[in-house]
Amino acid sequence: MAPNCEIKFDNNPLGIYHSGQTLSGKVELYLDKPYSVNGFRLIINGCAEIEWSEDNNDKRDTYRGTENLLQAETAFIAPSKGPVEIPVGTHVYNFSCVLSPSLPTSFEGNYGKIRYTVCAILDRPWKFNKTCKAAFTVLKPLNLNLDPLMGQPQRADVTKTFCCWPCKSRPLLITVELPAKGYVPGQKIPLTITLNNTSSVALNGVKSSLDRIECYISTIPYEKTNRVHKTLASVSTAVTNDVYSRVTQFLDIPSIAPTGSCSILTIEYELNIIAQVESCRINPKIKIPITIGTVPLMATALPTSSAGTTAQYGSCGEFQQPTAPYFEDNETPPPTYQEATHGVAVNVNDDPHAIGFQPYVPRYPVYRFEHSTPKC
Repeated sequence: MAPNCEIKFDNNPLGIYHSGQTLSGKVELYLDKPYSVNGFRLIINGCAEIEWSEDNNDKRDTYRGTENLLQAETAFIAPSKGPVEIPVGTHVYNFSCVLSPSLPTSFEGNYGKIRYTVCAILDRPWKFNKTCKAAFTVLKPLNLNLDPLMGQPQRADVTKTFCCWPCKSRPLLITVELPAKGYVPGQKIPLTITLNNTSSVALNGVKSSLDRIECYISTIPYEKTNRVHKTLASVSTAVTNDVYSRVTQFLDIPSIAPTGSCSILTIEYELNIIAQVESCRINPKIKIPITIGTVPLMATALPTSSAGTTAQYGSCGEFQQPTAPYFEDNETPPPTYQEATHGVAVNVNDDPHAIGFQPYVPRYPVYRFEHSTPKC
């Protein structure tokens, strides 16, 4: 029977850590007969990798990039002049590694990933090595309270006319207001949209969406950028008064990675607001960049006080205690940690001679709020 091997993280079964924490755990090796090895080692690895292809005339060009983020190795059984026999039974090997505070957040995207793994390798004499690999999630903390701009109200507007001179219409004015620039998963983003339509073109409705922009930057064969837009949440509202309307919409933020970057991959977010007009005319659009953090603004995270003061757009309710890393703000109830929205489990233990199957989807902090009516 082949050996069985498991990688377990200390007091952290989901394997979620903040940058700057200490990763620790153990490798449990189960043998029902003596096993001969040249050595037994553990590699802790973090790497950002991107790759995509494009058609270019008669050929297909492939663009790649790699950034090494973390590399540590521990020898459980050091190589020697001859094979070493591991006896029958259960053998436990402990490991630990300090994670750099600068490590970017784990991410699995369309054309690349930022992934962290622990891999145990049994070096066998005259045979293929046996491996056991498990992935863990790294979260780079992004406390929205540390940047004064995150709590500032946001406002954007656009003026649109239809047709051309001399038939140009009177303007359609669209104004979008938000109570803040920074949000966290679990919040509802309140949008207040004012439509002042002096044109003769009828308004049918307003559609708003939360979009992620994944930016992949290749280094091979040369530097090239590939920007991918993905809609994560959307809401539509019909307009009954196409002369003047004031619409309030709420966009739910799902479990998504915080805003962040490394040298070859950046993750940004924006709100897209589209006024839907009749006929085949071009719909006016407004884009508003926002920041997704890991710690909510205190104005939105504290429970309702005894004096009756409530957050402008949400206050915390009861929380389920997660198994997760430390939380840097003791006054804020901890989040739960949920698998990434639209995430598909990948087998990180994909070596042909691997032991077992290790599915992995990164997890991100998600808060639960008791929402109140927004006041923009």
